[in-house]
Amino acid sequence: MNLPRAHVICTLFDHRYLPRGLCMIRSARRHGFAQDIHVLCLNDECEQAMAALALPGVNLITLAMLENQIPRLKVARGNRNIVEYYFTCMAALHTYLFETLPAVDGTMYVDADIQFFENPELVFDAIGDASAAVTPHHFVPQMRYLEEYGKFNGGWSAFRRTAEGLACLSWWLERSLEWCYDRVDGERYANQKYMNRFADIAPGTRILQQKGFNCAPWNIGNYKLTERDGRILVDDEPLIFFHFHGLKRRLGYFEFQHRQYGAPVSWLMRNKLYKPYIMELLEMERLYDAVAPAGESAGAPALRGSDRKLSTLLRKIAGHPRYAVTKLIHLVRDMPVLIIGQRAI
Repeated sequence: MNLPRAHVICTLFDHRYLPRGLCMIRSARRHGFAQDIHVLCLNDECEQAMAALALPGVNLITLAMLENQIPRLKVARGNRNIVEYYFTCMAALHTYLFETLPAVDGTMYVDADIQFFENPELVFDAIGDASAAVTPHHFVPQMRYLEEYGKFNGGWSAFRRTAEGLACLSWWLERSLEWCYDRVDGERYANQKYMNRFADIAPGTRILQQKGFNCAPWNIGNYKLTERDGRILVDDEPLIFFHFHGLKRRLGYFEFQHRQYGAPVSWLMRNKLYKPYIMELLEMERLYDAVAPAGESAGAPALRGSDRKLSTLLRKIAGHPRYAVTKLIHLVRDMPVLIIGQRAI
C-alpha cells in the first residue's frame, strides 16, 4: 500500500514551557499549517494538561514511549542533568518519528518559544529535497565569539527520510547519547556544536540563509525591521518565524535579553513582536491553569523566581545607589512589557 507522504513539526516542553508551546502550535495553525504536530511531553504534568486540552492534530509522546523506542536514553538520563537530558532528546525525537510513523517523510523540530508569522510550509518549501537543514546563528559582529558554542542553532533542525538524512540523524543521536553536556569541550557543546558537522555527514544538508528564518535576539541587531501591509519584514524579507529566546517574566513585567546580544529594542520590535506574543502567552497561561493538575500553575514558577530576583535586586539597590540608577536606565531603554492584571502594557 502506498502511504501518503507527510512532513511534520515536532517540539518538546515540560509544564513550565507549556504555554509557550501552545503559542507556537497556535501560530502554526493560524498561518495555515494543516499537518500533524508532535509534542514530546517532558513530565507528567505536561502530559496530563495536554491530554486534557486534546488539541486536534497534536499527537503526544511521553518520555516512557521515547525511552522504550530508544532504550539508551535511560542510561543518558542518569549521567547528565535534566536540561542536558532534554538536549539529548532532540535527536531522539526526530528518530522516534521516523521509526514509528512510516508515512512521515520529513521532520522539523522547533523550540517551544518559537512563533510563526507565516505558514511553516514556506520553511518546508525552502528545505526542498535536502536531506537535512540547519539555521546559522548569524551573530552580530561583536558577538561572533559565541560561535564557540556552535555555528548553528540547536533550537531548530530538520531531516528527510533519505539514506543521507537518516545517516546524519543517526550520527547526531549517537553523539548526543555519548556526550551532551552544558559546557564547551573542543568541538562539542551540548547537542548543538555537533551540527557543525552535518554537512560533512550529509553533503546535501541545506543551510537556510533567509533572514526571516529563526530570527532571534542574537541576530536581530544585524537587520532593519519594518512593517508593510500588516507583515513584519526583516531587511525587506518576510519574517517567517521568530525565536523568543530569553524572554523572562519578572514581578510585574517581561524582560527581553537583547542587550546581551548587542541588539537594542526598537518600538516596532517591542510592540509588533513582543507585546502581541506576551498577550497570547498570558492567555495560554490562563488556559493551562484551567486544566493543570492540582497545585500547579503556569505563572507560579516564574513568579516565585521573580520574588527571589526582586529581593536580590532590592538588596543591591539599598547598598549601591549607583547600581539602582544604572539598572533603571537599562530597564527604561529596553522598554519592558508591563503586566497589569491580565493585560500587557
